[in-house]
Amino acid sequence: MNLSNLKDRLTGKVTRANGKQGNAANVLSFDLLYQLSFMSVIASAGVPRNLIFERSAQTPCASSEYFRKVELACLRLKYDYAKACRVVGESAKEEEIKGLLLRFSSALLSGEPEADFLVREAEAQAEAYNNEYGRKLEALKLWTDAYVSLILSAVLVIIVGVVSTMVWKIEMSFILGLVAISIVTNTVGVWLIYVMAPREVMVLGWAGSKEQKLAQRMFRLAVPVIIIICAGIGLAGGNLGVMLILVAATVFPIGLVAMIDDKKVAKRDSEVGTFLRSLGGVAAAIGTTIKDALGRIDLDAINVLRTQVKHLYTRFLSGIRNKLCWEKFIDETGSELAHRTVGMFYDAIDLGGEPEQAGYHASLFANRVSMLRARRKTITSPFQWLCIAMHTAVVALLIFITEVITIFGGLVADAKNAMPSVSGAPSVSTFSSFNLAGLEFLHTLVIPLVIVFTLANAIAPSIADGGSRYKILYNLGITAGISGMALVFLPAVAKLMFSSIDI
Repeated sequence: MNLSNLKDRLTGKVTRANGKQGNAANVLSFDLLYQLSFMSVIASAGVPRNLIFERSAQTPCASSEYFRKVELACLRLKYDYAKACRVVGESAKEEEIKGLLLRFSSALLSGEPEADFLVREAEAQAEAYNNEYGRKLEALKLWTDAYVSLILSAVLVIIVGVVSTMVWKIEMSFILGLVAISIVTNTVGVWLIYVMAPREVMVLGWAGSKEQKLAQRMFRLAVPVIIIICAGIGLAGGNLGVMLILVAATVFPIGLVAMIDDKKVAKRDSEVGTFLRSLGGVAAAIGTTIKDALGRIDLDAINVLRTQVKHLYTRFLSGIRNKLCWEKFIDETGSELAHRTVGMFYDAIDLGGEPEQAGYHASLFANRVSMLRARRKTITSPFQWLCIAMHTAVVALLIFITEVITIFGGLVADAKNAMPSVSGAPSVSTFSSFNLAGLEFLHTLVIPLVIVFTLANAIAPSIADGGSRYKILYNLGITAGISGMALVFLPAVAKLMFSSIDI
């Protein structure tokens, strides 16, 4: 690598090679909180400056790319760390990173200890993250209410279009416009939820826990099954409602497994900080290693993490390397928060830090994030069931009203055709202005509308809640099942209402 290319990388002119960084803008605040907490812990262990930057560049978060550039500048361009921080900071696009690196450069030039600076910055970032998260939750609460209003407005637009066919002959372009407005309204609603929801990583990027592995295997099996179902029913000219019911029956078990895992991960997140703080405290009190300290703890007194901690201790006793034992422990929890917290705890001790301090800082980070997520659940859980209830009402109303008016319009047309023409007498058309062609066209467009509502009301609560992507399948299984049953049964109910009318 020549000098000009290296300088381009330091100033951000070369595309980032690390695929994990593509979503940096979305999760930067969460990653920066972890980055500073991690750096403050290892700096408090009294490790050399080069090790602080080396370990910081290896953290599994978006902000680590900037510390990798700082490390690269010192190794290849022979900059000191103060100058490297200034050069990388000045070229950073994110204001938070730019300000941090410039302050770090100033602190290093002034001779301030890295540990003091990083502890202060970690506390400031924690306060900023709490405030930002709180603001996003308040905005999310408002926009979840707005989402419900948007969906109801979209349905009202279509119902007005259906009723209008009884009043006047409406142009096809106007009907298409109504449908387009409804679809755009749904899309905007989902996008608003996406923008307002706090962005954070909750589960591991790979299948770790047994539920996550099971969900992954089930999903891989379900994809070809869904393709076969859709292709088979589509080629046979079958009912869309039956297709949606079969798709719902296929994807719902996957989503249910993901929801069960999500609840377990949330409980583990609430306890992992307490466990590490206790473990570090015992190790410091008796002056022993983490493995021996784990043997002094009453493992049966641990609540949610009991099984995972017992497996961890068994691996320690088996002589497996400590790092591998902790990695397997992280896999069994399935939690990204546990991944980062345990990594912070293990690295601090591995670099010679005090177990008590490492456990305290790690638990502080874990408990803070866990409590914020608990606040988020108080908003997203009611919103999820509100979306399902609203979807039931919206889809049932849309299909039933359209079906009833279509049947009624058909009866009017049959009566018109069956009535003999009498010279000088008014025709049925004089008293009826049904736009039968437009009504049939709108009846056909109800199908894509139902599909859009089904997808939107499954995606929106999943985005608001966060977590595993497979959780969408839980909501999709419910909304698709509701839509499918509505398409199968409501037309029959509408026909039954007019079964006693003979033309």
